[in-house]
Amino acid sequence: MIGESIALASAAFFGLSGAAIAKGAPDARGDNGAFLSVLLTLAFAGILWLAIGVAEGWPTDPVPLAVGIAFFAASGLLATVFGRLTNFRAIALSGAIRASLYRRLIPVFSVILGFVILGERYSLSAVIGMLVIGASVALTIRARMPVVDGPAADVPAPQMRLGVMFGFVCALCYASAYITRKLAMDYIPDAAFGAMFGALTGLLWYVAAAPVSTRYRTNLTQVFATAGPWQWIAAASLSIGQVLLFFALKHADVAVVAIIGTTEIFIGAYLAAFVFRTEPPPGAMLIAATVLATFGVVLVAVG
Repeated sequence: MIGESIALASAAFFGLSGAAIAKGAPDARGDNGAFLSVLLTLAFAGILWLAIGVAEGWPTDPVPLAVGIAFFAASGLLATVFGRLTNFRAIALSGAIRASLYRRLIPVFSVILGFVILGERYSLSAVIGMLVIGASVALTIRARMPVVDGPAADVPAPQMRLGVMFGFVCALCYASAYITRKLAMDYIPDAAFGAMFGALTGLLWYVAAAPVSTRYRTNLTQVFATAGPWQWIAAASLSIGQVLLFFALKHADVAVVAIIGTTEIFIGAYLAAFVFRTEPPPGAMLIAATVLATFGVVLVAVG
């Protein structure tokens, strides 16, 4: 149950990050701490790697070593670059609420890819737990989804279809990042190094894009000037959650980690309501969804 426990801790930090992002959004400048989180992930993972030392099982043959590093680099591009870009595009085309629904497809794609690519198999109790958590997420969506999605309610059909396409690609990118991280650790079983190298890949992307993109150039040059207290809290908790995610994947199946990761929705909602007070207290449906999710996590952990 080590991997499941770490996955739950990772979800808790991701939930804290989401609540902090929402709290700081009204006064946010720049990218609201997104690039800062890349830098902090690189720093946290690098310090942890130096403190722990090189994990056992590193390959001595240069070929598997190169393959493992390539998979870590691919995971960094898929999550930090392509996942984020398609997510922002989906939000711009179809609205923030609908885009958040597309991201709920990440565990679905993770289960499918884990089954097909990694050959993962799950016990009956784990499958039931996954379905229970999925049902809890569906309840959450129903409880928090308004009748209309603000300005996106009148989005033209072609634009909406394009937004849906980007939303699906976004979910597939993040799910593929789970798979490539798991594949990388089959060659280099070093979670701290993987988190550090993935963040380094994201940093190099920002550096490469800066000469041709004003937005990336601004993020690079003004990252500390535009970050307020809430952006630091959001970036730090996101970075810790990211590092923990690598350790969770080292000890548990991709599908299990992805499904447990969806509990960040509930953690973020309760923090936003009772700690940061940016949202109203949860209603009966969200409380029922929380109970369902807790039961589902227990089933997955036992399974």
